[in-house]
Amino acid sequence: MHWVINMNNRYADIITMAQFVRETQLKYGNPAGLTPQELSKWSAGLNIKNRGETVFYTGMYPYMGYAEVALKMEYLIKKENLEISDLLKWFSRATIIGYQKNMKGLVRLLSSPFSGLGKIAGISQKTIETLREISKDVEKVNDLYQEKLRKGAVILQKTGIDFAYLGEDEPDSGVVLHTMGFLDEFKEHAEKTHKKLKELGVKKIITMDPITGIAFKSFYPQLLGNFDIEVKHFVEVINLNENVRKDTVVFHDPCYLARHWKLVSQPRILLKKSGFDVVDPPNSGEKTRCDGGATEYQDPIGSVRESQIRLKELLSTGQKNVVTACPACLMLFRVGKDFSEMDAKLFDIVDLIYEGLGK
Repeated sequence: MHWVINMNNRYADIITMAQFVRETQLKYGNPAGLTPQELSKWSAGLNIKNRGETVFYTGMYPYMGYAEVALKMEYLIKKENLEISDLLKWFSRATIIGYQKNMKGLVRLLSSPFSGLGKIAGISQKTIETLREISKDVEKVNDLYQEKLRKGAVILQKTGIDFAYLGEDEPDSGVVLHTMGFLDEFKEHAEKTHKKLKELGVKKIITMDPITGIAFKSFYPQLLGNFDIEVKHFVEVINLNENVRKDTVVFHDPCYLARHWKLVSQPRILLKKSGFDVVDPPNSGEKTRCDGGATEYQDPIGSVRESQIRLKELLSTGQKNVVTACPACLMLFRVGKDFSEMDAKLFDIVDLIYEGLGK
């Protein structure tokens, strides 16, 4: 009977967290609850036009720092044998004093003096202090992911690709709704997003995010039937000159990029041209091993464990420079590393292409 109760609690916890993300996405237009200004601030000073037939689409990069902090918080809470639903119930009370009911609001609360009230939810003082430390750096962490977008945009500019960025008008793909299984809500969101993109004159999307890209490339057409916007991943459109050799890296193929996009050779060619020899780990290409993505909200401990298993496999090649081409993969590796003693240097592919171009 004890086992049944625990399982029921687990299912309830998953549903509570999924509903929290769903409500945030539907109310604020993205799963973190950030404003259009916060999502687009990375582009300041780059002189990118805001309208055009070909657009650079940011995907999940602008708020991935909040996802990283959220996963760390969930992991720590689960390690105390507590339920995420208890934390969210406590958080709901805090909305009375002005905190928005979204991930941004929760992080703000945990980084404030009011975080001490977490003891009401059964969270230990030690864990509260750790959560406070993690939460107070969220802007710095989020800037790290947004910096990847700046590098991506500069690479497009330097390689002569004509593109626009919709800025504050860019609609979120809503892919998190699809991941969570809210297909009716996802279809409704997809219809609105498609309509807005068409009204803005978009005919082609270039994105660094393979998950969001597949939402547009596969999920939207499946549900809408009339999605006629061309979708390209960043690694498909970049042409580089050969550069002098700099270092050796091991490349992790993101599941979506390798299995859905079938883009295996392209990232390796770009890294080679940027001056980096590429080592393949066990389970690479279309047979790549998942790093725990898409389960982080449902099973944070299992998700982090999977990321550590994959990171250990990557490091088994003898290379510490780990490169991937997906914001979710990068996030999971960063969290897995932080909760382990593994020595790895983690990069997005744009970091090294940018370096190869001489910044």
